[in-house]
Amino acid sequence: MKLNKKGFTLIELLAVVVILLAISVMAISSINAAVERNKAKQDNAKKEVIVSYAKIYYEDHKNSLGLNGCIQLGLLDLSEDEMTGSNGEAFPGGVKYTNGNNFEYVDSCS
Repeated sequence: MKLNKKGFTLIELLAVVVILLAISVMAISSINAAVERNKAKQDNAKKEVIVSYAKIYYEDHKNSLGLNGCIQLGLLDLSEDEMTGSNGEAFPGGVKYTNGNNFEYVDSCS
């Protein structure tokens, strides 16, 4: 009787499945890291927009604001999308300014 030697053994198939699983785990973790980096970049870009709005607000109201202080986000004419981070929550804080020319986003105005 002649045996049919065509096909793969169970061990060979399991080895291929394990290799594919390992590759997919590495790919998924890499994709997740890229998504998180892009969310952080998006949040930083939105914060730069907020600082730009604060500069305009300061120029319009500098007589009543003084040289040092913090502009709350509620005072700025921002859309809901501009005030919301990638996690879906509104940005806290505001824009701190010193000497009327250094502007920086801060998580809390105190």
